[in-house]
Amino acid sequence: MEQFLYDSMYFGVARMHRIVSKVADDAFKSTGMSPTYGLLMMLLDAWKELTPSDISSSLDISPSTTTRFLDKLDRLGYISRRSEGIYSYVSLSPTGLQKLPEIKGTFEELEMKLSRMLTSRVANRIKPQIIDVATTIQEKTDD
Repeated sequence: MEQFLYDSMYFGVARMHRIVSKVADDAFKSTGMSPTYGLLMMLLDAWKELTPSDISSSLDISPSTTTRFLDKLDRLGYISRRSEGIYSYVSLSPTGLQKLPEIKGTFEELEMKLSRMLTSRVANRIKPQIIDVATTIQEKTDD
């Protein structure tokens, strides 16, 4: 295999993303949604109510992607929306709250599966490093 692929940070990170995304998508198949929708619902559970802008910022996704995600969750009956002047707010609906244990359980299973693939010791050591690297790169691109 071409060595330059293995010397490339971009290739390594992109490859890891594809592999982990496939494992996560497979884990979430039974929920009928993607892992990102699950993360959005868990975010709403943690904060109870957020603006679409807060969601975009927290999940590091574009406003148009946030709108698309919220529209789908709304169609499924998992969220409630309300407006107050020029601001809009999103929260989990009763149906969304009922779906939450399944989502949380699926995330727990996913984390355990990924930890077993790496061993817990390696997984616990690498997670903070991955977040630190992503944050550092993001800060440099925001300048």
